[in-house]
Amino acid sequence: MDQLLRAGTAVISDIFDSEGGTPAILTSLPSITPSPRFVGPAYTISGETYASAASGDRAKLEAIDAMPAGVVPVWAGGDISGVCCFGDLLAEAMMGRGCTGVVVDGGVRDVGYLATLDMPIIARYRTPAQSIGRWRVTSCQEPVQVRGVLVEWVTVNPGDIVVSDEDGVIIVPSADLERIEKKVKEWALTETESRQAIQDGMSLGAALDKFGHL
Repeated sequence: MDQLLRAGTAVISDIFDSEGGTPAILTSLPSITPSPRFVGPAYTISGETYASAASGDRAKLEAIDAMPAGVVPVWAGGDISGVCCFGDLLAEAMMGRGCTGVVVDGGVRDVGYLATLDMPIIARYRTPAQSIGRWRVTSCQEPVQVRGVLVEWVTVNPGDIVVSDEDGVIIVPSADLERIEKKVKEWALTETESRQAIQDGMSLGAALDKFGHL
């Protein structure tokens, strides 16, 4: 999977385009931490807005407690608006379980502290409002939908590969991983050659004719 991150989300997106597919790119999610770079299999969590006087969300805590090392928690906020999915203590718990990064289609809080963690976190928005009594987890490790760029909603299945870098976040379905990894290697060689040719003075038109894409 590391070669996907080295290649970058732009290359992965171009590969899906070259196959006639639609890249599964998530909507613009600002990075909460200094680096947005990570890759790993999705561990999915979804929730819903509700109104209650409940004093906690045990389903959320159980979902975090069950996270294995190396996963990327993907929080699907659904209709969440204005409240957070988690803050500093729950982020610490995820980091302690070895999560490689976190994607939040919703809000987070305690951002000043989150920014100091050695775990990349990207989120749709930040807010001081807690979720208790306002939003709750309804499922984990089930297919979820998060906001997309080229389509309104992107479906993320448990185990799909999440790749995040400075250009954004893209999902590689687990069934496509072997094929995409193979093509990434091929495209990396072509890009290296085309970059060198352009640096050596080849015109862009000639480069396009020779290499097929720029």
